[in-house]
Amino acid sequence: MGLSIQLVDTTLTADTNHQARQKRRSGRSAVSDIVAFLLEDGELAAAITAVGRDALPTLARVDPHRDSEFDHYFCALALAELDRTAGHPASAAQRDFLDELRALLQRALAEPAYIVRFIGD
Repeated sequence: MGLSIQLVDTTLTADTNHQARQKRRSGRSAVSDIVAFLLEDGELAAAITAVGRDALPTLARVDPHRDSEFDHYFCALALAELDRTAGHPASAAQRDFLDELRALLQRALAEPAYIVRFIGD
């Protein structure tokens, strides 16, 4: 199993704020809403290998076995790297995956409360 890449709305309504407080008290993570997601099974690693780790250093930091979150700063960095690598060699499937990831990153930047979360296996 690979990564689950999620577009997450971190806005807390009064109800979800109450749920988040309860979860924090019990040592669990806060409440958030998943707006969209992308499942991958090695496509990120394959695309990074094809394009080059040095060309995608922000995405290369994502550990497929751990969880990571990209706020607006890291989303912007990753998007800039993806834009610079448009002409680099990659298969059609790898380009399709990177385009889907680009769309998630762009949506995250368009909304102040959105982040992109990478959930490892």
